[in-house]
Amino acid sequence: MNSTLNNILWLISLTAGFSAVILFTYLEDLGLLYRVLLLVGLLGISLGVLGQTQFGKNAVKLISDSRSEIAKVVWPGRGETTQMTIMVIVMILILALVFWGLDSFLSFLSRFILG
Repeated sequence: MNSTLNNILWLISLTAGFSAVILFTYLEDLGLLYRVLLLVGLLGISLGVLGQTQFGKNAVKLISDSRSEIAKVVWPGRGETTQMTIMVIVMILILALVFWGLDSFLSFLSRFILG
């Protein structure tokens, strides 16, 4: 797709998106349902036009690839999740005790040196 067409599609998409927000804000006399439908419709048009740009095509490909990669993930079971949570809590407690001891030692040392 050439750069000029790409820029025109971006301009149309941005215009439709901004128009949606501005019209939703300024058409207070219109009922809320009609304003929301107008907003959703114009934002849908904006995203549809944006999807035709090179950026949009790359974004759709990225989302598609991400969904297929998420499907390949092996999620941990309940037992493994519980076991890892307990390990994290134990490690936090151990490190808290180490830092408390180090703080106490350095505090004692600084009081001893400074008098």
